[in-house]
Amino acid sequence: MELQKYVTEVIETLGGVVIPEEYALCQVLIPEEYKDYFQGQTEVELAFDFEVAEENPGAEFVTFGSYLLDQLLALADEKAQSTVRFVEIQRLELANPLKKIQAFMPEEPGKISILNERNVMGAWAAYQFNITFISDTKEESTREIWVDLLTNRVDPVIQEQQNRIVHQRDPLYTLPFAKAFDIQQGFESAFNDAIQKGEDEKKQRLQDETLQQDIDRIQEYYTELMEENEQRANRKGLTEEKKEDIHAKTKAIEIERDKQLQEIRNKYDVQIEPSLEHGILYMIPVIEYQLEMDFRGTQKEKTLYYNPITKGFALAE
Repeated sequence: MELQKYVTEVIETLGGVVIPEEYALCQVLIPEEYKDYFQGQTEVELAFDFEVAEENPGAEFVTFGSYLLDQLLALADEKAQSTVRFVEIQRLELANPLKKIQAFMPEEPGKISILNERNVMGAWAAYQFNITFISDTKEESTREIWVDLLTNRVDPVIQEQQNRIVHQRDPLYTLPFAKAFDIQQGFESAFNDAIQKGEDEKKQRLQDETLQQDIDRIQEYYTELMEENEQRANRKGLTEEKKEDIHAKTKAIEIERDKQLQEIRNKYDVQIEPSLEHGILYMIPVIEYQLEMDFRGTQKEKTLYYNPITKGFALAE
């Protein structure tokens, strides 16, 4: 019963409960957050055999093409931690490539020649991170980061233009891979970028006007307390012992002020914890150019990729 095993694994992964009742029949408890996928139901009885379904008319027969299985497949795809999408390209060609390459590399001295041009398969990884800011409370935000696996660099341009991407679930083209993709290095680039984005937000928090207003409020309050307390020490007729008690109280107020200031700074000076929610791998056909640079009798070669989505180039490392 491979189908029953698959359905059971998906439901349990989503946090649901599967209770076997007899052969090819089970009771399923669906988490409240997913009930809309199943017509508002949180409890269903599933049958994985036609005869069992006939014997149990209250059970839903699960087979390929059935409503419940289609919903589970859609939910599994949506909640999957990683998936692959194959991007559809209308036309993979570039007019006047040498002229456009020269415009892309204006700082390159000497003559540029195209040694070879071919269509290859490139890959971009889109990572969705959840960034948790921890102080006395927890706050969360999400960050999407795209990495070009041809260069292992963060690519904000394709992220901004992702609405131009049309993709399918199945491969569309028979093209050689441009290179062996280093998924781990690509992930590290995205993870480091997520940390940097978190640090940038942390700096903004520390420069926030609300923080400064809280600091000013605390300082003004405790300054008034200390001044009032010291005024008592200046009264005539106080013994030295009484004056020392008042000065000690002023010191205690000062310590309490510093404690309050540190607590409010700690509230804004948060700890950052990024975690990966999911990743999507986009397979995008690109044009690879092998170039030769000739400057004063010295030749060197470089590899350049043309992305038909962004209409831009990326230089291989």
